[in-house]
Amino acid sequence: MQRFRHFGFRPPLDIVTFIIIILVAVVSQTWTMSSDPSTETAAVQIAAMAKPSIAAEAGSSSSAPKPKPAKQNNPGNQRPRQSNPPQRLTSEQLRRRLQYIESGSTVILKMPSGRTKPAEIMPGKQVSLGKIGSFRADDLIGMPYGFTYEIQAETGSASQKDGDSKQNGKGGGRASGSATGGKLKLVINRTLSDLETEASETIETAATNEHINDDGSAQKLTYIDIQTLKEQGISGREIIEQQLASSESFANRTVYSQAKYVARKEQKHLKLFTPLQPDFGNVCDFWFDKSPEKIRYIRKDALSQVLSFGSVRPGGRYLVVDEVSGLLVGAVLERLGGDGTVIAINDAESPPSLDILPYFNLPTQVTKPVLKIINWAATEQDYAPVFSNQDIQPTSSSSTATNATRSAKDKQRDRKRQATFREVDRVRSDFFAGDFDAVLIACHYDPMSILRRLKPHLGGSASVVVHSPYLQPLVEAHAQLRGDEEFINISVTEPWLRKYQVLPGRTHPEMTTSSTAGFILHALRVFGDKQALEMRKEYLASLEQEKNKEEVAASDAEAGKRTQEEVAGDGEGQREAKRVRTEDATEPETVA
Repeated sequence: MQRFRHFGFRPPLDIVTFIIIILVAVVSQTWTMSSDPSTETAAVQIAAMAKPSIAAEAGSSSSAPKPKPAKQNNPGNQRPRQSNPPQRLTSEQLRRRLQYIESGSTVILKMPSGRTKPAEIMPGKQVSLGKIGSFRADDLIGMPYGFTYEIQAETGSASQKDGDSKQNGKGGGRASGSATGGKLKLVINRTLSDLETEASETIETAATNEHINDDGSAQKLTYIDIQTLKEQGISGREIIEQQLASSESFANRTVYSQAKYVARKEQKHLKLFTPLQPDFGNVCDFWFDKSPEKIRYIRKDALSQVLSFGSVRPGGRYLVVDEVSGLLVGAVLERLGGDGTVIAINDAESPPSLDILPYFNLPTQVTKPVLKIINWAATEQDYAPVFSNQDIQPTSSSSTATNATRSAKDKQRDRKRQATFREVDRVRSDFFAGDFDAVLIACHYDPMSILRRLKPHLGGSASVVVHSPYLQPLVEAHAQLRGDEEFINISVTEPWLRKYQVLPGRTHPEMTTSSTAGFILHALRVFGDKQALEMRKEYLASLEQEKNKEEVAASDAEAGKRTQEEVAGDGEGQREAKRVRTEDATEPETVA
């Protein structure tokens, strides 16, 4: 008390004030953490995104919703774990990749015409979709996949629009607002109940398409008129309504023909797009339509059958020979979810490019601990990396002076080279450990030459799956595998896929579709009699070793127990002898 009075304040009041200040600071910190967007639930985000307009005001792109940051596996208030393997992502974190658009991801956008276009979503970047328009990438960050968005032109003064049209020339009106990007508006798609209502209200009419000529003469609204409407900022929906009103043949069409006519006009004039989920099905569809030769004509149904035949699942070990630009590797990594091992084998010293892999938007926790690259030369037992004369360190007396004059760049290059060699050694050790669950092949090499090299590294009941756009190589491999007792259930199949249009009263298969998606060879690898006997001997030997270890451990424990008892007995005897000597020494003194 004297100490508090010495500093000139009353102890009770100031202590209470100090405690109140601490409590206020803690409450404010808690409120800040609770107001962080990273703590919002998915339901709150979806409710916020269900508003009619999701675009920010002009010039305020920072108000667009941001994605929730990933949870930190190692918070700052905890000591980092010393384990080498990184912590795996949870199921919620893995699903988020297919739910919300994150910054820096590559998104496939689908237009009303059915065409698709990839776009890199980076903060502050403008995404252009050609005639449809452009928008700010910030407005799409944090939004869910699968929803349809409409690009609305920015409303500006007439002088600004006139200046834009003069500057852009003939097509200036089509890209109005492209300099700053248009707003995005969420479009609510039709539900199943809407389709059922439409089917119940459909009335059969006596109208036919007999006297309709699709030569453009029935449409009074010319191309110049449509361009003028676009320059005036008229929306695509209003332009379609004016086209329907100006058409002399629209009323004479059947109900189904009218629906097709409206659908064609919507594909042409509506500024809509839909971001697709970055799963292997959508990625495969995109590249099958864009460049099928790049993925060796493998369709998504064929790719799904390859994964099914290979029993690709989390925790498995797989060998992949991928010459489809990383599509097969990406599909396997997506199935594993960061748990398992994938060794991709290529025919070059440098790692393969895997151009399609970035389209999956897989996080580092899914790819880095799982995917390993190795070339065919490193799969040989006697493989040794090729060193040049520059890699040989000098051994003469001038080595010290030479090392002193080496630049930091050379030392850094040597460190990278050594790290590369160590990584190759680790991958080779994992490869020669064997016991792989499947080998998936999609390349132009002879399948049997690959299987002969990789067969010793496959485990029991391992799957062999080979995809090829041609039938002949698989038929030859099928004939050779039938003569090998280590392969059973050998089959060659051709996948078939046909899309159907499902609409009220208009359900039918599509008139045009892809003719083929290649062929698939599948087989199961089993052990022969000789290998089975050797494995049985190894198994019995391992059991005998474990039994001997247990017996040795039990005998050691028994010996240790006896030693402890002997030590305890010796100590008790020594204490008893000391007590007797003490009594013998004190007895003569008592007699005296």
